[in-house]
Amino acid sequence: MTTEPQEPGPADRRPKPGAPVGRRWHWAQWSRTLGAAAHRRARRFWEGAQPTLRQWWWTEEPALAMTTVDRRFPEPLEVSAQGQVYGFTLRTTFTWSSDTARPELFGWYVDYFQPQAIQRLRRLAARCATEVPPHRPHELHTALTAALTEEDPPPWVYARGEVTFTCEPDVTVRLDERVRKLLQPYWEQRIALECERDLARRRAEYAEERHRRDRPTPGQRPRPRDPGEPEPPPN
Repeated sequence: MTTEPQEPGPADRRPKPGAPVGRRWHWAQWSRTLGAAAHRRARRFWEGAQPTLRQWWWTEEPALAMTTVDRRFPEPLEVSAQGQVYGFTLRTTFTWSSDTARPELFGWYVDYFQPQAIQRLRRLAARCATEVPPHRPHELHTALTAALTEEDPPPWVYARGEVTFTCEPDVTVRLDERVRKLLQPYWEQRIALECERDLARRRAEYAEERHRRDRPTPGQRPRPRDPGEPEPPPN
């Protein structure tokens, strides 16, 4: 019975006693010994460093919510007054705020939402102004304030995706420049009349005070009146 020769294993590859030892075998044995020793040292170092490293492990904390606020001053709005001949000028301040938008993108979102807010305010103001005479801006301001309080109260909310913004409008109403020129003579005359009435009232108060001060007490002769001094009012 014959058997086929088997391939020599690792043990058979070792040099036999008395046989010449090759340099390659020495290097391989030395490398394996150094690798095993380095592995053991690294493992002991890693196990010993675990308590210290756990103190320095980075953990992601939730980002704190931060609200960003900005005020914008768009171009004045023009709305027609009663009669559709003259109008009013609306100067508006929009206060934008958000706690979900990143600061570097805040301005982009405001530029995106502000035309919608302007159009929203324009529709509301135009409807209120159609019943107000062009020389009564305070009435339009009162009507617009009531509409903002009852019909479309702020803050106005705008959203895009997960980003949400709020808008607070602040409006002042001014006369049309043509109406201002027409009313200027009237107001100049009214101011002059009020100044005259105020001057006459002050003169009367001064004369009354002077009369009380100069009124003689019982047994005292009255003081002579100075030339040009107004006569005291009759008792």
